[in-house]
Amino acid sequence: MATQTPSEEETSTPPDVFSAYAAQLRSSVATLRTKVEQIDSDERKYIALQETLTTYPRTLTREAIVQIGPRALVTAQVVHTNEIYTAVGDGYIIQQSAYHASQMAGRRAECMN
Repeated sequence: MATQTPSEEETSTPPDVFSAYAAQLRSSVATLRTKVEQIDSDERKYIALQETLTTYPRTLTREAIVQIGPRALVTAQVVHTNEIYTAVGDGYIIQQSAYHASQMAGRRAECMN
């Protein structure tokens, strides 16, 4: 049996099919570039947040000496000095120190890579 080779007319596709595929491919590439830029932007924001939060102390309270009147000094405890509320997902928000929030921002930035 002899095998038949398809003629050139049977195998060729119209140029408009290729242009449609090319347009769809360009659209997909543009969408992916936008998503990559958004992820890069989020990663830079997490890194900046981490750097900002490292300047705060690691505890939620701080001891201080408070002046009461011209001659009286009292030892006091300042509370809520560096509380950070952090979204952890599914609508849950936790309260933590700035140090721990900084560590969480660092972990989230690493996940962006």
